[in-house]
Amino acid sequence: MSKIPPCVIPAPPRQKVLLFANPIAGRGSALGIGRTLCERLNQEGFACDFLTDRPESIDPATLCDPNLRCIIIIGGDGTLRSVASRMVDHCPPQHWPPLLMVPMGTANLMAQHLGLRWDKSRLDQQVSDAIRQLKIIPLDTAKANDRLFLLMAGVGIDAQIVHEVDRRRRGPIRKSSYVWPAMQVVGGYDYSPITVHADGARVFGPIPGVAFIGNVREYGIGFPMLPHARSDDGVLDLCALPCGSRWQMIKLLAHAAAGEHHQLEGSVYLKARRVEIESDRPMAVQVDGEPAGFTPVRIRMLEHKLRFVVE
Repeated sequence: MSKIPPCVIPAPPRQKVLLFANPIAGRGSALGIGRTLCERLNQEGFACDFLTDRPESIDPATLCDPNLRCIIIIGGDGTLRSVASRMVDHCPPQHWPPLLMVPMGTANLMAQHLGLRWDKSRLDQQVSDAIRQLKIIPLDTAKANDRLFLLMAGVGIDAQIVHEVDRRRRGPIRKSSYVWPAMQVVGGYDYSPITVHADGARVFGPIPGVAFIGNVREYGIGFPMLPHARSDDGVLDLCALPCGSRWQMIKLLAHAAAGEHHQLEGSVYLKARRVEIESDRPMAVQVDGEPAGFTPVRIRMLEHKLRFVVE
C-alpha cells in the first residue's frame, strides 16, 4: 500500500505595511523612528517596506497593492498630502489603503484633527497595536486646480506669506520661519479684488478680500477659520472676508482670534461642493500650508474619502 503524502497547507502571506519617512522631518530623526517601527512590525509578523524617496517617485504599483494593510507616513502635513496625492492620482479608490500619521511637521493640523497623541517612549507598540486593530476614520478630500488637499486652501495674504516662506526655505521650517516673511508681505501687500462662486452662483465680490476653503476648523495659526467645518460631511466650508487694507486685516485677525470673523459685515460663510475664485490679477493660493499656484482656482470635492488609522 502506497503511503499517502501529507497535505501541506501553505502559510498565509504576511500582511504588507508601507512606511514612508521624510528624511528631513524631525531634524532627521524621522529616519531612525522609521527603522525602529519597521523592525517592530517585521517582528510582529508584518512585511514592512521602508521608503525615503520623494513621494512623487514612489512606484504606483507599490501604493495600489490590494494586500497593503496600511501606509505609515512620518512627517508633516505637506508630506502626508504628497503621499496621499500620489496614491489618489494613480490608484483606484477601492485600493486606497488606510493612512497612519506619525506627525513631525510644523503645525501638524491633521494629527490634531485626528486626536493623535502618540507617546514617544512606546511609539512602536502603539503604532503596531493601531495597525492590528485598524480603527478607521474616513475623511473628505478635495482638489484645487487638480492639486489634492486634505485640510484647507487659502487665497489672499495668508497664501502670499506661504509662498514667501517657501521661496526663502533652505531646509526644515519652524513657526519662527513665518515671522520675517509675514512682515515683508504685510508691508507691501496689494489688496486686490476677488470674486467667489459657490456651486455656480456668485456669492462674494468683486471686492478686496481673502477666502478660506476646507474640511477642518483650525488653521495653522490656531484660529478656527472654518468653525462649522466637518471633515466627513461631503461638502466644503467656505469663508470669504472683506480685506482691503492693513487696518482691515488686523481687525480681521482680532475677530478671528475670538472666533467672530465670519460675523463681520460683508463676510460670507456657507457650504458647497464646488468653489471658484477669480481675481483682477493673479493672487497666491495655498493648500495644506504649501504653495499651490495662483488664481484663478477651481476647487471641487472628490467623491471618495480617505481612511485614517487612529489610536
